[in-house]
Amino acid sequence: MAKYYESYPIWSILLANVLFLLVYFFGAYIMFRLHLITGILYIVYILLMEYFVYKEACPHCYYYGKLCFSGRGKLAKLLYKKGDPKKFCEREMKFKDLIPQMLVVLVPIIVGIALLISRGFHLLTLIAVLYPVFNWFFINPILYGKLACPHCKQGKKCCPALDFFKKKKK
Repeated sequence: MAKYYESYPIWSILLANVLFLLVYFFGAYIMFRLHLITGILYIVYILLMEYFVYKEACPHCYYYGKLCFSGRGKLAKLLYKKGDPKKFCEREMKFKDLIPQMLVVLVPIIVGIALLISRGFHLLTLIAVLYPVFNWFFINPILYGKLACPHCKQGKKCCPALDFFKKKKK
């Protein structure tokens, strides 16, 4: 039986955030290699995406004001008023809800491949292209499947993301 966390251990939050931030770092690296403006726009996009995506979920989550797996529950308390926990359960996640997060990964991958072709081989660009793919297929299943979701009190009650991904596996 899984142990549900009232607050996640600091080590798991740090690990998750380092791995998440590496995706952003490598994406920014690729976009800045293309041009200063594309790098700046990419960072602005990430900040806006984080703000709006988490504005819809975090204030209504069980972990609002607490250390959830990403640590955003604590951050949410600084940015947003507490919401209604019932609203969290009423949300239904659809594929379109994932598009902003997918673009953070897909755009730099496409740009990185184009840079490798047009400007020639560059080891760091190759690593920056491959890491998000590795993260998606190998790291995220471990992070969410073993460290996050099995210990989440919100997921025990209801979780639109968990419901979405369970439904997709059937």
